[in-house]
Amino acid sequence: MLIMLRFENHEFFKWGTWRQGIALLALLCVAGCSMLGISDPTSRDHANNLAILLSDESPAFRRVAEEMASQAGMPIENFRLNDSTTSPAEILRRLQQSPRSTVVAIGLPAARAARRLTEKQVVFCQVSSHEEGSLASPFMRGVSATPPVREQFRAWRALNPKLRTVGVITGSQQSALLTEARQAAQAHGLELIAVEVRSDRETLYAFKRLSRRVQGLWLVPDNRVLSNTVLRDLMTHAVKEGKQVLAFSHELLGLGALLSVESSAADIAGQVLARTRETSAKSIGVLPLTRVEIRVNATMLRRFGLTLPNGFEGKLHAS
Repeated sequence: MLIMLRFENHEFFKWGTWRQGIALLALLCVAGCSMLGISDPTSRDHANNLAILLSDESPAFRRVAEEMASQAGMPIENFRLNDSTTSPAEILRRLQQSPRSTVVAIGLPAARAARRLTEKQVVFCQVSSHEEGSLASPFMRGVSATPPVREQFRAWRALNPKLRTVGVITGSQQSALLTEARQAAQAHGLELIAVEVRSDRETLYAFKRLSRRVQGLWLVPDNRVLSNTVLRDLMTHAVKEGKQVLAFSHELLGLGALLSVESSAADIAGQVLARTRETSAKSIGVLPLTRVEIRVNATMLRRFGLTLPNGFEGKLHAS
């Protein structure tokens, strides 16, 4: 498409030097491309080199995949590990033979399976226990599954300035998360007491002992130690004992959590795409997320005699 510009009486050249004129023309061309929906060809080429391996059809996984395509400006080929019509081995064979050199593995099963790929760069996300199995390596880089802990604790302290002691229960090999959490706790004047358990059978017992020492529980996602049954029993006990809970899912507000935090699919997708563009071998490890979505339980807020602080408008949730 030809874009024609008309400059009456050559007024264009009276605005400055010819260099300024060229700069203005370039700016107009960029703006025109943007208005016409002409995307950056290098971005499209990069997206054409990506494939997504989903663990399953979980809405959280699917939202990240859809957000990646949206941010890339074009569809990205998806493979699903639990496809009922095809075996996981066949899915991996097709992925291995694909000309796409970068694979985004969403969820722990996909990340574990992607380790078997050769001559591919892998970026994993939505994996809460990446240290288990040593997923991070020179050819596998990750994006955190947990919203920034410092922002979580900042929100909690804003709701309850008298909060001083917080407990957390995790499975094994969560040292990176706990290091971040201890630093965040210290920054907000909190004492963090961490307890490690080996199975979900130990979780409720550990919390009953821990609840004597803490004002609240920071609940982190770890399906190795949190089954649905144990999670419900734990929340029931927390409400009965008057313990505040900072939960990892908005759904847990209905079970009595004071506040909940979730990551943003747009944030995860953005960080994943940033990782896929990295070329430095030094960027091994897990990239943190940058945003946190917060909701507050109106019923529990009143029960604890707390008030909604400034900046929390729109975050109140009626459970």
